[in-house]
Amino acid sequence: MGFSMQRSNWPLLDGRTRPLKMKEWGDLAIMDPDADKQPRGHGFLAAEKDWLHIDAGNALENPIVTLYTGDDPGTESGWAEVEEITVISTTGFLALCDSGYEPLRKENLATAGAGPYLIRVHASDRSSDGKKPRFLIQVIPGERTGAEPEPASSTIEESAGPLLVRTSFEQPDEWARLLHVLEGGSEHYKSITVIDTRAYAGFTPGQIRARIRRDDEEWPSSTFVLIADERTLASAEFPLLALNNLPDEDDDPVRINLAAAVAGPELCSAGQRTGSGRGRRCCRLREEVCNAGKALDPLATVSV
Repeated sequence: MGFSMQRSNWPLLDGRTRPLKMKEWGDLAIMDPDADKQPRGHGFLAAEKDWLHIDAGNALENPIVTLYTGDDPGTESGWAEVEEITVISTTGFLALCDSGYEPLRKENLATAGAGPYLIRVHASDRSSDGKKPRFLIQVIPGERTGAEPEPASSTIEESAGPLLVRTSFEQPDEWARLLHVLEGGSEHYKSITVIDTRAYAGFTPGQIRARIRRDDEEWPSSTFVLIADERTLASAEFPLLALNNLPDEDDDPVRINLAAAVAGPELCSAGQRTGSGRGRRCCRLREEVCNAGKALDPLATVSV
């Protein structure tokens, strides 16, 4: 890339910039311009190591971007959308880039060197006709307020197979108890990848689905996802949300009990191992989850 030869001399951004008017319309990225593994997720934010893709929406106007680096200032009010995600920097270099992956400013946003960064993106007017989309991008060392860079937790984007995603962080004792019950209740628990990072706090099922990688045939790396949200952790019965992520399916997630939760990953893992038999196995998975949801009436189904 054009700037990569001199980037070691780029200063670290300290604090907040003024609103920056982009010269062209299009998506944005916070990335190492030399990164070679592009994010495969869909949605507002999609991440891979050394690369965060930001969907600028449908507006055909040049974006206005404000950058911030430093300690976590918290979410800023007055924006239409706010999402955050953890991005792992392996090189200690991140820059604001345009849709062609060319740096837009000669400043390094990876102020703490290599390690995890919580990147929180605020946006307004992404799809408003005649208005310039506006963004506030906060790049914060670590994964939560005051955190130092540390080895990264598992992320949705890098995981495969059955997932258990935590989206509520107000009840740590209940979360620990849920993990203990699952671990002791089934031999299939070890097949589940636990996603326990605040980057996904408050995520909806739709947002989680958008983060899951897909192969060249659009087959997702995870077809079965359990979600531990606020409602899950508020009940002694731990009614988890079960998300069917099969291709060309848009079933609403259902609340299931723990017995169904540990049965689902067994079916899902079998389906992902069988190649040509995936469809048959996935039909069994969908039936199992739906039956579990009906058995928990009146919890019933919920909307994405």
